[in-house]
Amino acid sequence: MSKKRKKGGESRPTQRDWVRMHGVITDDRVDEQVERTGTYPFTFTSSAIIAGAALLGYLVLPAVLLGAGVEAKTSMLVLGPLLISGALALTRYFLDSKRGPTKGFWMTLVISLLALLLVTYLMAFRGIAL
Repeated sequence: MSKKRKKGGESRPTQRDWVRMHGVITDDRVDEQVERTGTYPFTFTSSAIIAGAALLGYLVLPAVLLGAGVEAKTSMLVLGPLLISGALALTRYFLDSKRGPTKGFWMTLVISLLALLLVTYLMAFRGIAL
């Protein structure tokens, strides 16, 4: 069956046109997921911010600092883990969930920083590819 159209060929917006998304699920299902699993879903925005932090910390800034005389491995060891763990904690606790600087924020920041420092050290200075 054909839908009734307004004059000029425009159709009325349906309920589906007004659905807001939170990452890959609808906004109305976010609370359900948080209650069921205890975790907030990642959004496309937070994923882009974390990927941008990785790009900056491991490629762009070390290349710029290399021109200033700083060794690339050292700048990668300092900047990469710091930017990624900061972006991860900030997006999870401020952008995706609006929880703010809770205990989980600090734990996420410290644990991800330590893990990324270890992985970066092993890859850059020891040549171990994980």
